[in-house]
Amino acid sequence: MHAKTILKAADICHSFGGLMALKDIDFTINPREIVGLIGPNGAGKTTLFNLFTGHYSPTRGEIFFKGRKISGLKPYQITPLGIARTFQNIRIFGQMSVLENVLTGQHCRTKTGLFGAIIRTPAHRKEEAGARNTAREMLDFVSLEDKKDDYASNLSYGERRRLEIARALAANPTLLLLDEPAAGMNPQETAALIDLIRRIRDEMAKTILLIEHDMKVVMGISERVAVLNYGKMIAEGTPGEVQRNEEVIKAYLGESA
Repeated sequence: MHAKTILKAADICHSFGGLMALKDIDFTINPREIVGLIGPNGAGKTTLFNLFTGHYSPTRGEIFFKGRKISGLKPYQITPLGIARTFQNIRIFGQMSVLENVLTGQHCRTKTGLFGAIIRTPAHRKEEAGARNTAREMLDFVSLEDKKDDYASNLSYGERRRLEIARALAANPTLLLLDEPAAGMNPQETAALIDLIRRIRDEMAKTILLIEHDMKVVMGISERVAVLNYGKMIAEGTPGEVQRNEEVIKAYLGESA
C-alpha cells in the first residue's frame, strides 16, 4: 500500500443473497483529498459506504484503513479508529437539544465508563466538560452554536444537515463520509454546504468521501471522482476526465442530459 494511502479497498465484492451489489472494487483515498462517489440509483454507492463503516462485511476482498485491516470489524470498532459518516436520510434525535445531539457523536471517545458516570468522579466531570467544549466548537464551526439549546426537531432542513455533520466531526474522524449531504437543499444552502466541506478539509485537515447526485456539487468540489454502475467501478479520475468519459455519460450523466 502506498505510504500516503489512508483507505484502500482491494478486490471488494458484496452480495445480498444471489444479487451481486458490488463486484471487483479496487479503490483508494489519500489524506486530505475530497473524493466524489457517483452513479445511478442502485449502483452500489451506499453499500460501499456501509462496507467502509462496518455495517456490512465484504463477501470477498479486504478493506484497510491507515494500513490496518478493518473489513469484518463492527461500526463501534471502526469509528474510534477514525471513520465517521452522515446518512442519506437524516438521523437526528428530534427531542434532544442540538448540543446533546453533537455530544452523542463523542461516545466513542469517552473513557470513564458507566461507574464513573454514575458517581460522577472527577475524571468523568473533566471528560464531560471537555466533551461539551468540543461539541460547542463543532456547532460554532457549522454555524449552529446559537441554536445549541433548541430542540433538534425545530431546526430547518439545511440546519439538520449541518447538525449531522457536526455530530460526525465530534467523533474526531480522519476520514469523513458524507452520504448525499446536499439532498433537498435549496441553492443558497447548497452553496453554503460546498464552502463548509472545503473548510472541513482545509481548516480541520480531514479527508472527505462524498456520495452526491448534484453534479454541480460533485464536480465543483471533488479533486477526484469515482463512478459506480451496476456494482462495478467504471471510471475514476479528475472531474474533467470523468465528465468526458463516454461510459459515464451513457451510464449516469446522460440520464439528465
